[in-house]
Amino acid sequence: MVPVAMPQYTSFKTLANGSTGYYWTCPTLYRKAGCPYRSAALGVNLSQKELYEAAGVWNGRLEEWRREQSDARVEPDTTRYGTVEWLMNAYLKHSSFLERVAEFSRPDYKRVLDRVCDVVLKADKTGNSVRVGDARVGQIGVSTAEKIYAEFGATRTGEKVLTYCKAMWKRMQPHHPELFRPDTPNPWEGVTLRRRKKATKGHVDRETVYAFANGAIEHGRGELAAAAVLAFEWLMRPSSIGAGYAPWTGYRASDHPDKIRFKHRKTDELALHPLEYADEETGELVKLYEDAEKVLALTPRYGTSIVTKKNGQLFGDGTFLAHEVREMADKLREEGKPVPAGFSLDKCRHGGMTELEEMGLTEGQGRVLSKHKTASAYRGYAKETEKRVLEATKARFGRSEQPKNMNEIKGRKIGKKA
Repeated sequence: MVPVAMPQYTSFKTLANGSTGYYWTCPTLYRKAGCPYRSAALGVNLSQKELYEAAGVWNGRLEEWRREQSDARVEPDTTRYGTVEWLMNAYLKHSSFLERVAEFSRPDYKRVLDRVCDVVLKADKTGNSVRVGDARVGQIGVSTAEKIYAEFGATRTGEKVLTYCKAMWKRMQPHHPELFRPDTPNPWEGVTLRRRKKATKGHVDRETVYAFANGAIEHGRGELAAAAVLAFEWLMRPSSIGAGYAPWTGYRASDHPDKIRFKHRKTDELALHPLEYADEETGELVKLYEDAEKVLALTPRYGTSIVTKKNGQLFGDGTFLAHEVREMADKLREEGKPVPAGFSLDKCRHGGMTELEEMGLTEGQGRVLSKHKTASAYRGYAKETEKRVLEATKARFGRSEQPKNMNEIKGRKIGKKA
């Protein structure tokens, strides 16, 4: 019996522990035609909504590839020129979108804007139902925009609806001014964003991360240990880790033998972190990430990426890597290891960002390491821990001191420079 309605090109199977795993598989016809997308694990025990969202990412990529293969010079469909749905399709192909939005984020824009088009509203006078995507762009005023936003409410998706639609109207209006209302060219600017209580993501400290990493290595899962270390020490997003953005070729490569290099998928920023330096006074070599490199030394090389499945395939965009980390954390906790409930790669990354603040780094120094493009994006990660409050209070009264473990964290001398 199928547990939920299955989206296109998806399948499921019952796993050994009784849970249900969901998978997306590219049709053989497109694989033979050279489609770069093969298959992906979507997650375990997903709800109907989670399954549709996970499968939608891959179906969207497949559809985009099919359009590119059919004819790269084909113009956008103008048979419904002037409708909201036409505007959305034109915007997602326009340079004002492609130049501003990273490839990683584009499927999310399409998913959210598709949901906007599918909203059905009742006309005030006639009482007839109207699909937003079929409405003319000029028919969308502030009151209509408010009704559309109200369908999503004070949620994260609602925030995206307001942000994405406001940007779409703003960037497309100069190119098609005849379609927009002259009195309110951007009705979304008149919509008030509703406040919502945002859940604060947790974090874990250095001791916890390495307790998990060492335990995972003992269980033969060095790739999970490496994932936790990449997230904590080098502040990598879990999506970048699962998608293979930390290759072995970037670790102490011939052109930078004293550094680790990888890319941040979301921001497309290249990160080059030094692993050691020579002490200016003694000339001795100081290792900066000795514990992390011990973990990498014990990580099996299943593929070209540091974190892969045992068959060499990437974990991909689904929740499979997160599920594996969670299962390992649960197992270690049952064995008495100091790994708290809810341990995740997200918490490892947030823990690393928090450590930057606890060690007294300036915002500029922190952004150099995390590769955040804006200060506002950076500030939300560090948690207001008791240690930060204490250090701030001590500094206020002129009693601030360097943390006792500063040298332990920043590096260890390992020998004189030759």
